[in-house]
Amino acid sequence: MKFYSLIRKTLPLWIFPFVLSGCGSATAPDFSAMSSKYANTLEQYQINMIFQNILRSSENRPVSFLDMPTINGSGSITTTPSLGALFAGGAFPANASYLPISGGLATLTPGVSLTVGNNFNFTQSSLDNAVFWKGYLSELPIENVRYFEHNHIPKEVLLSLVVDEIVITKPNGDTHTLINNPLRPEHPEFQKHLYKLINYGLGAYLVDTSQKIGPPVSANNIKSRFGDNAFQVMKEAGITLQKVNGSSELLFQPIQVSMQYKLCIKTNKYENFIRQEYGPEIFCEETLAEQTKQPSAAKKLQPKIAIRIRSTNNIFEYLGEVVRAQLNTPPYLVTLPPTATTFRDNKGSKNEFALFIVDKNKPTPRPFAAIEALDDSIYSIPSQDNGYSPLAIKLLAQFMSLQKIPGSIPASPSVLLK
Repeated sequence: MKFYSLIRKTLPLWIFPFVLSGCGSATAPDFSAMSSKYANTLEQYQINMIFQNILRSSENRPVSFLDMPTINGSGSITTTPSLGALFAGGAFPANASYLPISGGLATLTPGVSLTVGNNFNFTQSSLDNAVFWKGYLSELPIENVRYFEHNHIPKEVLLSLVVDEIVITKPNGDTHTLINNPLRPEHPEFQKHLYKLINYGLGAYLVDTSQKIGPPVSANNIKSRFGDNAFQVMKEAGITLQKVNGSSELLFQPIQVSMQYKLCIKTNKYENFIRQEYGPEIFCEETLAEQTKQPSAAKKLQPKIAIRIRSTNNIFEYLGEVVRAQLNTPPYLVTLPPTATTFRDNKGSKNEFALFIVDKNKPTPRPFAAIEALDDSIYSIPSQDNGYSPLAIKLLAQFMSLQKIPGSIPASPSVLLK
């Protein structure tokens, strides 16, 4: 304090603003920049996690998922002023309790030491629990497929990801199973039938799946069992009573009313060809009314088709098979040629119709994703000429998000990173 008091006495007052202001300035931590950096980091984190689990699936290794339930950010600036003085009689000793000055003030050097910091603390929680895995292993509901049926998502990409197999049963009882696996020899035939169904208009539609409940009953019988307000009681239970025509007595057929999504085809000009190859059940209009038009004996003489949908886990397994086929010798690249409704935003690029592109130990500047495997090999998805790879990962991320229900992400963090 004696030093600053003496300096105040020996220096003019106009010098002090320059002495104490320092020789530089600092910008305060910017919240927008910090949050943007966090968002970019989290996006790459999610992409790499999905890519890593696809690689694990390709090698038949167990998959594992993490999530970030908590993120805390902080930013700060610390300033430390300093002042250096040199007198004609020598340098001023900083620890002196008095000021023996001989001569005048030669130089005065002010300064400010700045420390700027911004950082994030985040937690990683494992999703390896029964709540998450129950949904992860369950077959995707058809209505989930409906969510992604949009013009900007090629139908061949969506259905190649979610359709596991097509089973065709011929009238003589022979069954022909086509599995969507590029490592199997019947994969080209599977693609042939899938594209044929897509061109016919295969999609997820809400259809009437109402079912008859028992035989027709009389009005008196209904009232004796359920009371005078029987019709209202049954309506509230989701049961409707359909009048039976052509009967001498007033009879009603109880019908359990229900609507649900079905992977089917709407009636079109190719109906006769479709019925001959796949049977009538592939049509969305195969409702309760349609089912009563033909006797059961006639239906046995028609072919049938069953389309099995994957679980989210099976989609990871499938993309792992796509990677294995691509890295095999000789390589087999799964490609999805465009259909009549495909919107092409990567027209003319290399690997334009490839479902998933993965390079092994190939230097790629700024890849879309890159992972170092257990064998020290570097697997990467290139940022250019990567086909539908980003779209496939985006769809898979959204399918996974549908499994993140309350209870699937632990409340207590398993790993804390700072």
